Amino acid sequence: MNTYIIQNEYLQIGLKQKGGELFSIQSKANQQEYMWEADPAYWGRHSCILFPIVGKVWNDTYRIDGQSFTMTQHGFLRDLDFEVIAQSEDAIIFQYEITEALASQYPYSCLIRITYTVIANTLSVVYAVENLEGQEIYFSIGAHPGFRCPLLPNEKRADYKLVFNQAETAVRYLIENGYQTGATEPVLENTTTIAITDHLFDNDALIFKHLQSNKVTLVNNQETPILTFHFPNTPFLGIWSKSPDSPFVCIEPWYGIADKLHADWDYKDKEGVVALEADGIFSFEHRIEIHFKGQ
Repeated sequence: MNTYIIQNEYLQIGLKQKGGELFSIQSKANQQEYMWEADPAYWGRHSCILFPIVGKVWNDTYRIDGQSFTMTQHGFLRDLDFEVIAQSEDAIIFQYEITEALASQYPYSCLIRITYTVIANTLSVVYAVENLEGQEIYFSIGAHPGFRCPLLPNEKRADYKLVFNQAETAVRYLIENGYQTGATEPVLENTTTIAITDHLFDNDALIFKHLQSNKVTLVNNQETPILTFHFPNTPFLGIWSKSPDSPFVCIEPWYGIADKLHADWDYKDKEGVVALEADGIFSFEHRIEIHFKGQ
């Protein structure tokens, strides 16, 4: 499997051809790694693109204009080999063209591009979808990056917290077997902070809709910021890990969300689905800002 490096004086970024996956963000000053190492004992991925669904569709089946398609959780794109169409010292563009060869899973032709650019202490990630059809197309898209948490060997995950840039009053949308139940649970009550307790993820991911914040910072128990994840204008945000001893946390910006239990609708009407006009281009950016020595 081909891997690629982009870098500047501060960061070295590692990327894979498969899924255009980000697998490494490393400080050049001290070789500190920030990305989750994909240990299959916990979760065997680093970071992946979710397309053309986010989460699960009911019974792994969805309909468009009366035609049924089979699709497993998070879609197929994360497991396909992308083409590199441009690369420089500090940037790279991956591309995948979805054609009729995938029509049994997804009926629309489109180009998917992932652009990674490292700027000072920040990695910019831009996902773009270009419609190659002569008609409107429909999709969901999201990111699923995992970060080391704890960062250092003498720490615990429970030493960490997530701090939003605005005080939030928000509920989580509860999940059962990968589907929304329709129930909610209060998580944020006019506060900026979520403590990453041992049992925070006992009932799967924290799923938020339409937060006021546009960034969240991972902070340790010395009040040292580790990284800030920027998710401007993203309608859904997932925060996920697994068992109490899972040493990572995922921060996931989404345009789309899992189906509700027993969902029965045309995909065009599914919550969070993006409608893109003929020949149009949709894009969204998230950024990973690394804090050196708490700066």
